[in-house]
Amino acid sequence: MSRRLLIFPAAVCASGLLLSGCAVNESERPEQRPSLSPEEVTPVETPDSAPPVVVVDTSPGGAKDNDPLWQGLEKAAADGEEAYLNVYLRTFNDVADSGEVSLTPDMPNSVTVNVDAEQVSAHEGSFYQVLGTFEVEQLGDSAFTLTTVNGDEIAELNPQGPDSQARCTADDAQDRIELAASDLAKDPDQREDMRLRWAAAPEVWWGIQQTALSLRDSDGDFAGDFLGEACGPYRDGAGSGDDGGSGDGSGAGDGSGSDDDVTSNEDSEQSELGG
Repeated sequence: MSRRLLIFPAAVCASGLLLSGCAVNESERPEQRPSLSPEEVTPVETPDSAPPVVVVDTSPGGAKDNDPLWQGLEKAAADGEEAYLNVYLRTFNDVADSGEVSLTPDMPNSVTVNVDAEQVSAHEGSFYQVLGTFEVEQLGDSAFTLTTVNGDEIAELNPQGPDSQARCTADDAQDRIELAASDLAKDPDQREDMRLRWAAAPEVWWGIQQTALSLRDSDGDFAGDFLGEACGPYRDGAGSGDDGGSGDGSGAGDGSGSDDDVTSNEDSEQSELGG
């Protein structure tokens, strides 16, 4: 029996669940996969001039096995190679605007990155972007110091697609984002294909990864509220439109949904929320 995940938006979760996330209840009837228009996946070719190690992604934080940032930095340090990073991560730590800063994703057992503040920019929802080409030195098991080679962006490496504001406010946002998280939970080997589809919306891609990990670790019983957290600034009207996405929101047909659509969706599905 399939399960319907009511994990987006955050407003549907009872206030007592916001810290612990949303539980998933078994449905009395099988749930059909939503019928959605297919999305184009634009391949990305790495130019010959790119450094040996390239990480264009959003770090979910946590264990190294799930974090492309940690894996890429470890490889660069071990091989003595430069690394190009265009990486987003979420942290609630204070981040200075000058000198060397330390960034640690807001999940247990995460990597720590020490980098010049000039290569770091702040974005919606406590997300930060690290951009540039770096020499990498490993400090212990989970910390790395980056020395800037240059701060240039390699635009050819950016995945193409809608940005976070477009993703979060689309008419089919709930179905499309929930389905991506569910599919990634069931098949982690889809990650690279999903990165190409979703990394232009870094906050949403973070939420998809976190939700998939939560579902996988709980055998589908617990989704968390990560997608609500990722989309909250945009659905609440606080998003500026500059979400720091790697792409320029090139996906067609992802228009904004109205508040009435959101309310209707919440009312029709709230009864399926556990807790």
